Amino acid sequence: MRNFTSVIVLLTVLLAACGGSSSGASGGSAGSGGTAVTVELSDFKVKPSVPTAKAGKVDFQIRNTAAMLHDLKVLKTDLDEDKLPIDSAKAMAKEDGKIGAMENIPAGALRTLSLDLSAGKYVLICNVAGHYQLGMHVAFKVE
Repeated sequence: MRNFTSVIVLLTVLLAACGGSSSGASGGSAGSGGTAVTVELSDFKVKPSVPTAKAGKVDFQIRNTAAMLHDLKVLKTDLDEDKLPIDSAKAMAKEDGKIGAMENIPAGALRTLSLDLSAGKYVLICNVAGHYQLGMHVAFKVE
């Protein structure tokens, strides 16, 4: 019984040290006092777990569930999500207002992008050549 209790205590300590709460994965509080937003990248969609977050630290927990490489770029803009200007030579959206990015996310990977965001309108996009034009964008608001 003593070994069992030791194992439980050890697991509890390890879980606490790793930020063991799963409440942050769907738009709850991040381990460091910010907001956690899970963003799923698929072929060809960008789907955040919530459409808004509080101003301050936002941890985007990015899951690439697709079979190909994707990225996530966060742009602060008053433009509609599907109205960003396109650089036709590169087949990519222009990144005016870019606040941060996580590039080259392999298929099946999980990455975290932490940003300090002020109130306003944002667009989350994948800007691998052609992906924005195929629908990989979504509006996001910070209040």
